[in-house]
Amino acid sequence: MSKRFSKMALLVVVGLLCLALVAFPACTSTGEQQEEEEEEEISIPLKNPTDFVQQTIGDVDSLDYSWAYDTASGEQIDYIYETLLKFDGESTTTFVPVLATEWEELSSTSIRFKIRTGVKFQNGNDMTPSDVEYSFERAMVLDRGGGPTWMLQLPLLGRYRTRAGGAIVVTGEEIDNAVEVDGDWVVFNFAIEYPMLQWLQILTQSWGSVVDKEWCVANGEWDGDLTGDGWKAFNNPQKQDRYLYNHAMGTGPWELDQWEAGEYIRLVKSDNYWGTPVFFERVVTQFVDEWTSRKLALLNGDCDLAYVPRNYIGELAGIEDLNAIKDLPELAVDELFFNFSIDPTSDLIGSGQLDGNGIPPDFFSDVDVRKGFCYAFDYDTFLADALQGEGEMMGNPIVAPLAGYDPNASKYTLDFAKAEEHFKAAWGGQVWEKGFKFTMVYNSGNVPRKTACDILSENLFQINEKFLVAVQPLQWPVILDEIFYYAATDDVKGPLPLFQIGWIADYPDADNFVTPFMAIYGDFAYYQGYGYQSLEDKIEAARYMAPGAARDAAYKEIGEIFYDDAPGIMLAQPLGRRFFTKYVKGFYFNPTIPGNPGPLDVMSKSAS
Repeated sequence: MSKRFSKMALLVVVGLLCLALVAFPACTSTGEQQEEEEEEEISIPLKNPTDFVQQTIGDVDSLDYSWAYDTASGEQIDYIYETLLKFDGESTTTFVPVLATEWEELSSTSIRFKIRTGVKFQNGNDMTPSDVEYSFERAMVLDRGGGPTWMLQLPLLGRYRTRAGGAIVVTGEEIDNAVEVDGDWVVFNFAIEYPMLQWLQILTQSWGSVVDKEWCVANGEWDGDLTGDGWKAFNNPQKQDRYLYNHAMGTGPWELDQWEAGEYIRLVKSDNYWGTPVFFERVVTQFVDEWTSRKLALLNGDCDLAYVPRNYIGELAGIEDLNAIKDLPELAVDELFFNFSIDPTSDLIGSGQLDGNGIPPDFFSDVDVRKGFCYAFDYDTFLADALQGEGEMMGNPIVAPLAGYDPNASKYTLDFAKAEEHFKAAWGGQVWEKGFKFTMVYNSGNVPRKTACDILSENLFQINEKFLVAVQPLQWPVILDEIFYYAATDDVKGPLPLFQIGWIADYPDADNFVTPFMAIYGDFAYYQGYGYQSLEDKIEAARYMAPGAARDAAYKEIGEIFYDDAPGIMLAQPLGRRFFTKYVKGFYFNPTIPGNPGPLDVMSKSAS
């Protein structure tokens, strides 16, 4: 999720950038050793008994359901908006109705949903099938670069994007025909045969949200007209140009009260919510980079949940008033991505030449450079120090238990000799002779990602003292803007030479890990300049295979291609942890729910 590729905005420093369609990795811990420690007698008071308060890192990127593609944003959108259906508890293959009461498959390329009556938006307006149609058509009309709408467009329009080479290549008629109102029903018409299970899984997420058409149009959003060319002015907008960037109007249990960027976002219970009443009067997310401040707030009862970097988990061991939930099977992975075509105006690449004082924009287009970096990384130390051993280092993006997952897949290991061999071959020997200098960044407050950056930077210097990589933190929305770089032509890559970002499943299928990481128009691959047609053909073929041995083998082959191409340094699939106070009740884990709090609509807080 990614999700989308949240965009990143700029500059500075070192070691490699780390993010997330995942703003931070799931909290994990050291395990059995902590279980043996004596319980610490810290009494956490019950405060704000009708509020849910969390402290975390990583601000919201956008509240626009069609734009947001990161966990920090998706989490808030899930509280404000609703979708046609959702997963049934912890399941990722069965569903329960929400804004639709029923659905039926009409053919291999068509499915319809009966829209619930009696639902109101938070402003009191009635929700209708026309609002559902508008919400999905608006998402495709906007189709922001690096956004989540590829998941809608691929089945509905038969293409990842509405643009190619910077030009709009779909018609208003195609978008209009893809989603139609038929009485109380909304019909989705696919341009291609697409797996229906995947489509239902996609619809459960934030990009499937339903927004108030009347409210949108009144506030300057697209007017719903697809007959002329007027809709094209809304295609691929800049983030803050859209009213929905920092405004919201959904049917969910909470509505937006206030968002102070970089400080907090506060939601309040909606008086017009149609569903089962929720417990929490307010949901408050505070953005606090400093761990000691978050720890103090948690132990003082000032927050109900805190993001705990893995290397600090021991500080909370044995505290009876905390509910530490561990070993959650995250469908997630992190990678350090090489940018094959860096924006030449970037101030992170020094001189912009291979002269010892910088790197050229196409520095990472040389596979020997990429493999040199892969062999320079200390995977064992990262797993032990950054993740406290709670996770599995991966050789490619396909995580357990999805098709193509292979615990014996080829993986890079720390090997200075092999790193030196590849660096001496890179760029005709110039890399080893002249060295290089550039800056990597990570999202501030994310200790595991800082650890990854530091490991790589220090090892590169050990291999050759001419290899100089600096490291510096940036705020989450800034990093997103710089990774998923806005460009009107859709062709320019961003200024980050090497960036780290995490991925949490949009839908639990191998395709959702292969496509973003490896497809030409994938969320990450496109923005690093990776991907080619023969690989694209393999990805397409595997996507539509029936479950079974052949599909599993096809994804294993694709995984080995990733290893051979080395488009990035693949890191770990983590196990997750959550640290609530003992007063919070009702949490359950579904790996597709964005953020750490979980299903707040069924959760509560009580001293009993």
